[in-house]
Amino acid sequence: MKKLVRTSAVALTALFLLSGCALVGQMSGGETPEVETTSTAESTPGAPGETTPSESSDPGAFAVSYACRMTDTRTFAEAPSDLAEIWALGDDVTRCTGKSNGGTTFSETEQKALDALGQAATDDDKDVAPDDVRLADVYALCATPGFYFAISPGISTDEQSSQLEAALILCPEHPDAESARTSLNTYEANVTAGNDGTRFNDGVWKVGDEIKPGTYKPETPSDNCRWFRYDDKGEWIETSYDKTQAEIVVTIDAKDSTFESRNCGYWRAS
Repeated sequence: MKKLVRTSAVALTALFLLSGCALVGQMSGGETPEVETTSTAESTPGAPGETTPSESSDPGAFAVSYACRMTDTRTFAEAPSDLAEIWALGDDVTRCTGKSNGGTTFSETEQKALDALGQAATDDDKDVAPDDVRLADVYALCATPGFYFAISPGISTDEQSSQLEAALILCPEHPDAESARTSLNTYEANVTAGNDGTRFNDGVWKVGDEIKPGTYKPETPSDNCRWFRYDDKGEWIETSYDKTQAEIVVTIDAKDSTFESRNCGYWRAS
């Protein structure tokens, strides 16, 4: 008899559990409830070529923010942080500035850009600015169409040359990169010609010491261009007064003492 009671109790318990499961099924409409899970796996990195924000764990990592001026306003306004987005605005952008976050930890590419920049000053007082400020200035060139000065009016100083060289390291995919490299090559060729005496500006030059003998033409002919060849006594050998402006070509002889140029701009050996 006791054995029968014990068996019946087990049966009732099983029946109760089955009834409870059926009730839950009715309350949920017979569907299995969805359960939200949290994964601890790392997120999959973006595809190659996809631009993603830097997520450096270094609190001192360098970062830059941009402000750009548009063609229809003289006011600088906050610009996208991604260079490609700024480039997409095209010639609507006239000038951009870059502001450093004060970080002093640079990427390998940024360090190469700083090395190319050298010790060129970037402020009006000609004092060397901190690396992060100088790097932000270079990023500003990257954000500006034509690298601001590189294509028009062109590079005119060693400082601009080093800034452009650094910018081409940071943003080699700039829409005007090819033209900027041409401008940089032209400037470097001009510096070389100036150093060896085959390119010079207005002024009075000692032949043989400061400039080389040869045939020269002005790079940008002017209607007001005047030139004079002098002997060692200071007498005119030849002048431009009896020449037409179409004949702004001069052959400086090795026996000439000095050559003078007025309002002619740069001369280059032809």
